[in-house]
Amino acid sequence: MPVFLSLPVLAQEDSTSTDDDDFDFSEFELAAPPAKAYCTNKVLGQSPTSLIGVFYNQQLPHNLNVGPAANSILHPEEDVRLALAQQFSLVSNFPIISRNNILINLGVNYQLLNYQIEDSYNHPFTKVLNESTFHRTNITATLFKPFNEKNFILAQLQTELNGNYDFNSIDFGKLKFPLAVLYGWKPSDRLMYAFGLSRTYLGGALNYVPVVYYYHTYKNQKWGVEALLPARAMLRYRFNSLSYMGLGFNVNGASFSLKDATAPGIMPAVPSYYDAQDLEWRRSEIRAALSYSRQVHGFFWMSAEIGYRINYSFNVDRGGDFVRFFGSDKPYFIENNPANTPYFTIGLSYVSP
Repeated sequence: MPVFLSLPVLAQEDSTSTDDDDFDFSEFELAAPPAKAYCTNKVLGQSPTSLIGVFYNQQLPHNLNVGPAANSILHPEEDVRLALAQQFSLVSNFPIISRNNILINLGVNYQLLNYQIEDSYNHPFTKVLNESTFHRTNITATLFKPFNEKNFILAQLQTELNGNYDFNSIDFGKLKFPLAVLYGWKPSDRLMYAFGLSRTYLGGALNYVPVVYYYHTYKNQKWGVEALLPARAMLRYRFNSLSYMGLGFNVNGASFSLKDATAPGIMPAVPSYYDAQDLEWRRSEIRAALSYSRQVHGFFWMSAEIGYRINYSFNVDRGGDFVRFFGSDKPYFIENNPANTPYFTIGLSYVSP
């Protein structure tokens, strides 16, 4: 899920124009000091902010190599073919407080992932992958706090629950809490940037990384950049107010809690093989893509995206949720390698007025 959700822009009607050319403003005095001005949370020409949207993503068939668990000989590595890897997403992002000196949005987002294997399989993790439905549910609060016309703070807190759980047996002890805080500058209506730190699962496992926020629309207002590094970046070209194209990448990462290894029908109870209960599937991928979005009616926009999915992590850890820094040489419990593959995404969104 994407990482930052944009907040709606406040709009004001122009009340300074008049049809009476003889009206003399010099006859009046200010009854109070001028209201303090604050920067807004968008740049000119920025892509529309989705209030609610539905999306479908599918990866083309590709191979998967599943490694032995902790070098076990009971279940050696296995090569299978993923005939289907698909994801349904429902995203929402609604303003709770919307004033010129503070904006707070609240979003509830849900993803459903499933896989279908066309070969026979024996490995316990391959069984989990083929026979489970994976859920990713999060609640996201986003804050934009301007201090004046040039400076602001941008913050986001998430609470998410990911795994192959059933909704009638949810373990809230598996909740995860991504967080990001940035301090930024807005020199003009076409440029804003910020720097900060993020507690994130972009690489699959928990990590702490610096983040850079950079939104810039060039003078011709056709081209622009929308980036939140290292999570995503897009070079945007706006055909007109009704359509635009994007070229860039995004990182889709999360840690999914797996049901206990000894749970019936999930993984066999082999103490010498599965000697830990808290298994986490560290799933992370980089999607390089070309996208197109267009208004279809009123505030409804349709989007389509084609790209190439590059695997970063598809591994399993034991021991629950813990920090795994990028480049860590700590071995995984099960190391898996899916082949890179093309994908496509289609979606429909209701955007902010």
